[in-house]
Amino acid sequence: MARIGVAAFQQGLAERRVHNPAQTSQTELMSKPSSFPGRVAEVLRRSTVQVKSDFAAVGGVGSGIILPGNAVLTNAHVGRGNNISIECWDGAAMRAAAVRSDSQRDLCLLECAGNLTGPPVTLGDSERLQPGTPVFAVGNPLGFIGAVSTGTVHSIGSFGLRSPLLRQSWIRARLVLAPGNSGGPLADFTGAVVGLNTMVVSGGIALAVPSRGIQSFLKNSGVTLGVTIRPVRLPDGATALMILELSPGGPADVASLLPGDILLSANDRPLVSPDALEQSMTDAKDGQLHLVFRRGGQSNARQVTVQLQPVRLGKAA
Repeated sequence: MARIGVAAFQQGLAERRVHNPAQTSQTELMSKPSSFPGRVAEVLRRSTVQVKSDFAAVGGVGSGIILPGNAVLTNAHVGRGNNISIECWDGAAMRAAAVRSDSQRDLCLLECAGNLTGPPVTLGDSERLQPGTPVFAVGNPLGFIGAVSTGTVHSIGSFGLRSPLLRQSWIRARLVLAPGNSGGPLADFTGAVVGLNTMVVSGGIALAVPSRGIQSFLKNSGVTLGVTIRPVRLPDGATALMILELSPGGPADVASLLPGDILLSANDRPLVSPDALEQSMTDAKDGQLHLVFRRGGQSNARQVTVQLQPVRLGKAA
C-alpha cells in the first residue's frame, strides 16, 4: 500500500515538471483537485519559505512554513541569530525577528516585516499517523529551493533519553533530508502539514515535530516556567517530572522550587510527560500554574502556585 502511494506521488511530480507550475497562478492551483500529488506538492512549496540568518551553526540557511497573520514557523535552531531574513517561493524577501522560541521543542515563531506571498499551510492531525503512512517533505536542502522528497512514517514517540530535546514526542520518517530542510513541512498526501522537519539521526531517520506539538506551541501565549525537566518513575510505578535546572529569576526559581523537586501535577493534570506540562501551561488561566510536588524523597506532597512569565524575543524591523 505504502509503495503504491509513493509511486503515485512520484508520478505526479513528474507530471508537474511537464506542466511548469511557475506559470500557474495560486487561484488555479487551489481550484484543481487536491488528489493530484504534484499539485499538492506545488501548493506546499509556495507555503514554504527560506530562512536565512547569521547563525553559523546552521549554515545560515533553513526552511519555514507560512502561518496566518504574516508569520513563519521554523525550528528554534534555525531562528537564532540577529539578522534573520525570509525569502518566499517567488523571490520576495523581507526581514524577520523571533517573537517566541522553545528550544526543548525546537520551534520558533517569526514575525515578518513584509507581506508573505505564499498561502498559509493547513495543519493536519499527527495523532492519526500510522507506521507506513506515505509522507513528503519540502525544504531548501543544500541550496536547492523548494526541493521535495517522499517517504513513509517509521514510528512516532520519544527516545526516552536524558536530552530534553529527544525526550519529546517525534515523528520518525524514512525520507531523505539534508542541511537546509530544517524547519520545512512534513505533510501527508492531502497536503496537510503533520510535522515540522528538524534533524536526521543515525540510520538516516528523519525527525519532525508532530503537528499536535506545533498546535500546542502556537496556542501557548508564549509563557515559560523556567525549568529543564525529565520524566522519572516513582516507587508506586507512576510517572512524574523531575526538575534538573532552573532559569535564574524564572517563575519556578521565584516560587522557590529546587533542582531535584518532583512535579506531580499542574492545575490538577497529572504530569506524566513534558507534553502534559506544556499543555497545562497552555491552558493556565491568567498565567497561574498550581503545582503539586515532592522534595527530597519525602512522601508528603507540597503545593505552590507559580505565575508564568511571558516570552518575547524581539520585533521585526
